[in-house]
Amino acid sequence: MRDLDVMIIDDDAGDRKLIRRFLERSGMCRTICEAELVHSALDHVAETFDAVFLDYVMPGENGLDGLETLRQKWPTAAFILMTGQGDEQIAKSSILAGAADYTPKSRINQTGLERMLVRAVEVVRLAQRVEEQRQELLTFSNVLVHDFRAPIRSIRFICEQLDEELGGAQSSELRKLMELMKKTATQMSQLVEALASHIRTDVDPVFECISVSDLVENALSFLDHDIRESGACIDLDLPDIDVFCSPAMMTQLIQNLVQNAIKYSGGGLPNIRIVARRLDNGDVLFEIADRGVGVPEEYRQRIFEPFQRLAQASNMPGTGLGLATCQKIVKRHGGRIWCDANPYGGTLMRFRMPTGRKPFDSVTSKVWKTRSDGAAAIR
Repeated sequence: MRDLDVMIIDDDAGDRKLIRRFLERSGMCRTICEAELVHSALDHVAETFDAVFLDYVMPGENGLDGLETLRQKWPTAAFILMTGQGDEQIAKSSILAGAADYTPKSRINQTGLERMLVRAVEVVRLAQRVEEQRQELLTFSNVLVHDFRAPIRSIRFICEQLDEELGGAQSSELRKLMELMKKTATQMSQLVEALASHIRTDVDPVFECISVSDLVENALSFLDHDIRESGACIDLDLPDIDVFCSPAMMTQLIQNLVQNAIKYSGGGLPNIRIVARRLDNGDVLFEIADRGVGVPEEYRQRIFEPFQRLAQASNMPGTGLGLATCQKIVKRHGGRIWCDANPYGGTLMRFRMPTGRKPFDSVTSKVWKTRSDGAAAIR
């Protein structure tokens, strides 16, 4: 590795001189710049550096506090934090704050510095390449989804027009082909929309605190038609607590799980129970239980993989992306999702989410079911 541009930020002239000497001997550097403090380093005209050696303690400044500002100025640089004494907590905080490496000054020598510099620069460059590829893939996926929507809409429109024009003149064979074409166009449309939802989970979401009751009721409102049509009865047991999350993503997560519970009810009226409770560590645990066909134990991990569907679901509508999207959403929130058998028959989906700010209070207990007039109701 050669021709690196390096900055040393340290108020101790002796330490700066020692690091400069090691860097010069390494033969890896094209330029080596120095600054006594973070704010003076920020005045440097260089557009970027490959690496920045940053002292942890400086007069009136803390290298860790200045790290974010320096990263904004030189986002592609590998930052190596240095301190006079080793401290595991400082090391952890440095890495979490975005430093590529951390080292006590007492351990710096010629060989160690060269190895540390190479490793830090390689790690940062690799991370940059991964992020660039991720952005390219995201852009490609968005374009793909957008460009597929128009021809699919055209196919559906043509099917409707042909059906209207031919009317009763269709033979039984032609009628079957028309129905197959309509069904295929609908499946393509569902797949494209599922892909769009799956892709959206890669976009940085806006997080806020929202009550679990509002999240669940928002999700159920989107499923009002499915609830009416299936005659589903949904029992809610929701404490008055908040979850720190992306409301849009969480609504989609709950919507997908309830939609699956309705879809795989096994032919009977869907009976679904949604429960949330705060755990001892502050996390919020959600449970969505149904009395449907259930998931065999050997498939309970695989169902969260993209395009994985159970054998008994092969003749049911779906894309195989619903649970994969759920898992992506939960991971974006730092949580976990898994599938268990419902002791009363059917499936029990569980996921854990970060804690909200509100303490335990009253409990909201409701039941969503279909009224005699066909409308979804709560009691």
